[in-house]
Amino acid sequence: MAVRLDLYDSGEIPLSKLAEDLRGLLEVADPRELSIRDSFEELWVELDAESELRTEAWAPPGLADDVRLREILQQLRSWVERYAASPSNS
Repeated sequence: MAVRLDLYDSGEIPLSKLAEDLRGLLEVADPRELSIRDSFEELWVELDAESELRTEAWAPPGLADDVRLREILQQLRSWVERYAASPSNS
């Protein structure tokens, strides 16, 4: 997950691909603890919403929030550091 966040930060993948990849990686990891999955879902939903505001035709211009996106990305990075690196969580 950290690699995908780095790829997004460097401009190598778009936000929509980041959201898709993070979702897929969580599914593959299949964490046993519901609290871990739930904490990811809370962040992922916000990331997906910000992605849609930037890519979907129905989203009015100006609704995407760059500051909020940076906050979500930082929270996701913190989540990865806390949970994704620990083998006991899978």
